[in-house]
Amino acid sequence: MTPTSMAINILAHPGQSLSSVFVFLCLLISCRPPQSTSEKIAHADKLKLTQKGKIKYYKDKPYTGGVFKLDSLSGDTLLIENYWEGHKHGDFKRFYAHNQLFEKRSYRKGKKEGVHLGYWDNGNLAFEYHLKNDVYHGSLRGWNSAGQIIKWLNYDQGQESGRQQLWYDNGTIRTNYVIKNNRRYGLLGTKNCINVSDSLR
Repeated sequence: MTPTSMAINILAHPGQSLSSVFVFLCLLISCRPPQSTSEKIAHADKLKLTQKGKIKYYKDKPYTGGVFKLDSLSGDTLLIENYWEGHKHGDFKRFYAHNQLFEKRSYRKGKKEGVHLGYWDNGNLAFEYHLKNDVYHGSLRGWNSAGQIIKWLNYDQGQESGRQQLWYDNGTIRTNYVIKNNRRYGLLGTKNCINVSDSLR
């Protein structure tokens, strides 16, 4: 956990023990790089960031630091965001009530990167996507709220690659095809089981 994310957790949950605060202060002093001393960690409603294009600004300067938002009634965390020079950077988290994770996404200098996860309100995993440099790269899987897989796709640098499968909620196959040498083979829909040679988009 970075000093920034630890600080957000402490600020978002003021009931934390003094030992947690002490550990954070030690990390802040010993591990924080000199160039990040201007980082801010603030409640979104108080910070009042502005946006131009995809860049977030604080007082007309690209914002670097963390942002969190709390439920006005319960005090539960609703979101945690991180920015670097105005760009989304690091983990972005949104929550259901009672601090239950709704989704976790990762960015690097404004571009989607790494594993993105989403959850149903019962705690079951809703999706798991892999991205690199702002495009899908690797597997994309999705589940319904009961935990039944309904999507399993594969991508290579933003292009479909290999096996692509979709299911109905009852587990019946909906789509099942393979991309090989830029051609698509297999079951394209529930009534079309044919070999095709469509070029990829």
